[in-house]
Amino acid sequence: MSGYQGKFCKQQTPEKKRLPYVLIPLSFLLIELFGLCFLLPEGEKGIFPMAFGMLWSCAISGALFLLPVMAARIFYGIVYFLSAVYAGFQTGYYLLFSGMLWLSDFRYAAEGSDYADMLLTYPAFWWMGIVGMILQGIFILWKFPRWKRKSLKLVLSVLVIAASAFGMDFLPELLYADDDKIQYAGSDYGRSQSAQAVYENMFNTHRLYRLCGLHHTLAKDIYKNTIYPLTSSHAAEQAKAEGEIQAYFDSRPEHTQNHMTGVLAGKNVVLVLMESMDDWMIGEHTPTLEKLMAEGINFTRFYTPVYGGIRTFNTEFTINTGSFLSSQGGYAFDYVTNSYPQSLANRLREAGYSAKTFHYNDPTFYSRGEFSPAMGYEEYVCYADFLTEKDEKTKKNLLYDDLLLFDNEALKADFFRPGQPNLNFVITRSAHLSYKYNEVLSHWGLKKYPEYRGLTGNEETDCAYLKAKLVDDLFSRMLQELENAGQLENTVIIGVTDHYTYGYKDMDSLLKLSGVEQTILLEKTPCFIWSPGLEAMEVDKVMNTSDLLPTMLNLLGVDSHYDYIGHDAFDAGYEGFVPFSNGSWISGDIAYDSSGKKYISISGNRQAITADFQEQMASSVQEFIRINNLILESDYYKEEHPGIF
Repeated sequence: MSGYQGKFCKQQTPEKKRLPYVLIPLSFLLIELFGLCFLLPEGEKGIFPMAFGMLWSCAISGALFLLPVMAARIFYGIVYFLSAVYAGFQTGYYLLFSGMLWLSDFRYAAEGSDYADMLLTYPAFWWMGIVGMILQGIFILWKFPRWKRKSLKLVLSVLVIAASAFGMDFLPELLYADDDKIQYAGSDYGRSQSAQAVYENMFNTHRLYRLCGLHHTLAKDIYKNTIYPLTSSHAAEQAKAEGEIQAYFDSRPEHTQNHMTGVLAGKNVVLVLMESMDDWMIGEHTPTLEKLMAEGINFTRFYTPVYGGIRTFNTEFTINTGSFLSSQGGYAFDYVTNSYPQSLANRLREAGYSAKTFHYNDPTFYSRGEFSPAMGYEEYVCYADFLTEKDEKTKKNLLYDDLLLFDNEALKADFFRPGQPNLNFVITRSAHLSYKYNEVLSHWGLKKYPEYRGLTGNEETDCAYLKAKLVDDLFSRMLQELENAGQLENTVIIGVTDHYTYGYKDMDSLLKLSGVEQTILLEKTPCFIWSPGLEAMEVDKVMNTSDLLPTMLNLLGVDSHYDYIGHDAFDAGYEGFVPFSNGSWISGDIAYDSSGKKYISISGNRQAITADFQEQMASSVQEFIRINNLILESDYYKEEHPGIF
């Protein structure tokens, strides 16, 4: 009887059913498929991304099978959820910015909290995918398969890993198969447009992803940007880079003085980074800005392409140092130990100026408290540090207002520093996204200007105009304070926008407001230089962000024997162009969008695009990107390199 009961009890407690092992590689493949749903441009099939994804799924699964079950379970959980987080970040970022990040850029995630409310606008399918990946991982960990480590299974696992590695080594050759079909394939143009250049040079995350998928992009990112820099080969390349950069500068004509050299010499400089102030926002709601642009130098075709993963700090960094952030990613703070003797602040301080940065945000945001001194500023002045205990009760409201710079007497005193000419770099807050009535900054602004609610019938447009009005208030107040201090006649104001209003979600309306038909042309943003008595002019030359620093130095008559990758706008030998980090470009009346592989006539007048011109522009852009990256990676300016910008 007892034997029977024992048998009965054993039958009542069967072993928990485990999942089949095939679900492990399938789970990784589904992450790749999730990425495919959001990251591929319309019309692309994604065969190679899925092929690479399948090989990585097999390789990871084979590696797991070599481990004891418990170790494999832990390893699976770590790798799976890191992959899922990576997929979530990349797809989420792409939905907002139409681009992807390098792994090192993820360290900016905490600084993106201002964009958190934009997640509510994401499609339900994206949210379902995120939740599905989480539940899938939890379920597999709960019912993780078990196995016995037998010799045959171990051998098979090794063979699977080896076969996957061979496949990953072989697939790029198939990627390159169509390269010879590119027009002018034997030229620099063909090379720069080729899959091989994208795969090997890794100059843009999204273009790399389109070739090899999420898992392989991540693996190449980890190796090239984390492991390879630790090797002796990398050290040798650093030494070689300096020679290549110098050769690039030597190949260009030297900058010479022109009719605008020194016209603003000795004046105080107020450089204002106008957060999110798009060109279509300038008009009846911004009378002061409209006046300054009409009376000063208005750069009508100024573009702010993004390099790296951070739009605002990319422009901030470029107008101060003359170089874009690296297109290969990398945390901007990685370059805080670089030397910047060529920077705006350092050149002006050497000429006898005092230089400070002013902004509402904490010094840790974008590491500005470290970067401002690194770029030559004496101090990063944070508005919050000037608030009293009484102010703390309304701290948030005060910090929304850029006028605090002049409303607070201690801050104003820091702005007007006697005894020497001043460089004041002011970063505004007011026009920052998002563009909804209930967004905190919009809500605060509507209390001041309630008439903007319902002004145009479009909530986003109402809020954008409202925020533009707040920025205009700062310039109006600045002019008054400069006049009151007797400094207006001796001051030059430079206004530049960091990026277009990418937080504006209705793309059709945004294109219409901007007066363009292609998204690449949205990157045109306001840039002007104003000073009393300065001859009013419009500069129609196509310019990019890196051109502003050499232009400012020329106008201020500041001697800089450093070469810059950008050009002085008034250099007659510079025709002007805009290189985008993904290989797109704008030159004259022609734009090339690498995402859609199409040429765009900006004015609408169709003109023939010769083979020589295509080759020249593609080569110029690729060389620009390569040299720009080398400048940062090699810390080129740490040594004095005589040259005339």
